[in-house]
Order: sequence, then structure tokens, then C-alpha cells
Amino acid sequence: MGVPTWALIAGYDSVFVRMQILTALLSGVAFVLIFWAVVTLVYGRIYCSTVCPMGAFMDCVGAASRLGRRARKNYSYVSPSTRTRSIFLLITLITLLSGMSLVSTLLDPYSAYARMVEELVMRPLGLLSTPLRFALASVSIAAATAAIVIGVSWKHGRFLCNTACPIGTILGYGARRSYFHIEIDPDKCINCGECERVCKSSCIKLADKTVDTSRCVVCFNCTAVCPNASIQYKSGRYRLGMPMLQGLDVAAKNIKPSGSAHATAQTNSGPKK
Repeated sequence: MGVPTWALIAGYDSVFVRMQILTALLSGVAFVLIFWAVVTLVYGRIYCSTVCPMGAFMDCVGAASRLGRRARKNYSYVSPSTRTRSIFLLITLITLLSGMSLVSTLLDPYSAYARMVEELVMRPLGLLSTPLRFALASVSIAAATAAIVIGVSWKHGRFLCNTACPIGTILGYGARRSYFHIEIDPDKCINCGECERVCKSSCIKLADKTVDTSRCVVCFNCTAVCPNASIQYKSGRYRLGMPMLQGLDVAAKNIKPSGSAHATAQTNSGPKK
């Protein structure tokens, strides 16, 4: 987050700007779009956890809200907002095709973050030449964006990434089928709930031992807290192991001897001849 922020303040056209998905869409740079499509299909939504400065800003806000309040600031599973995500993505695509890029830049995470830095950091420092009276609209939009991002991230982590962000929705389609992904081993899981508690994307459903990879931003918070190493970043899917199945089979077999022994005991307890 610090590097693109410094690049914005210094006026340097950094590689972070050229690697943004909306920037590539507007400029028609196919290489960047193909690059992120391939990366997402292989590794999942690492764009959201490594390149997007708005995502890093949300993480900082979320981390600050949890300091010293571990018991009160737990995350929990939330059902996917599929309709909401589709509506915001549709609005973005329609405005892009119609040439109204202003609306799409309001929803694009990098554009929104750049506006926050320019209007709330650079302008107070006197680094923008535009007089304030001519930029009240931009300042108001930046301030409203910051207030919404801070308020939602403080309580709900990456909620905006999986509802309003069109880039997150697009990447989610590829991440749903990514080669590497977060997976829970049902044989090792002890249902402690630690992974679900720290999942800022609210995409781990512990009851079903599943992870919604379309919303997972690959932050590895869950793998770091799992006490039994039952949640891993891997390829393929876990299956129930044979030891568990064998244990159930043995338990079923043990019922019959118990019943037979009870019947034998009743027979032996009858009157002796």
C-alpha cells in the first residue's frame, strides 16, 4: 500500500498503475488482462491481497479494529451476495461501454484509493494546483469514500470487496475454479472455529467444511491460526479418509456382539434345570 501511495504523491507513473485491471480495460492493454486472468485461474484472488492498495487499506482498518478486542470483533460466515455483486458489475460494464467512465472509477478500488490520496493527503499538503473551490465535488466524493470504506471495514473486513467491487466480482469467477485454493481437511478439522473467526472475507462455512473460493482473497489468516493444520492452500479437494470410514464400520459391527451378548445373558439367567 505504501509504494503506490508514494508513487501517487511523487507523481511517478509506477508499475502498480499499469497493472490495475480497470486501467488496462480503459487503455486496451490486453497483456495485463491476460496476465491477471492466468494468475487468478492458478492462484486465486491474490490481486486483491497483493496489488490492490484499497484492499491493503481495508486490512489496516480491520486490524486496528481488532487490537485488544479479540472476543468482540470476530468474523463469521456470511452468505454470498450474488445479486448485489452482479448488479454492481453490470453497472460498471454498462457505464464503460457507454463512455461514462466516471461511474466505473467510483467503484474501481484503485481509482477510489487514488482519489482519496490526492484529495485527502496531497491537497492538504499543497501538492495539487487546482484551487479548493473548484474541487469541492472531488473532495466530497473522496471523503465519502473514505468514510464508507473505514466504517464498513472496521466492522466487516473485506465485505465491500465481495459486494460492491466489480474487480473482485470479475476475479471471483476465475478464483472459483483456481488450481490452488484454500481447502479444509474434514479428517483433521476439530471444529474449533478459529479459521472462521479470522476470515475477513466471511467465506469459510465451518459447518460444511467449505471455503467459497470466489470470495477468498488468499490472505492466509486461516492457515496461520489453525491448531491442527487442517486448512491448507493446495490443489485438488480433500476426501474423507479411510480411517474414519473404518472407524464407523467397526462401531457398527460392535453393536451386534453387544446385542448377542445381551441375549445370551438373558438365556443363561433363566431357571436352571
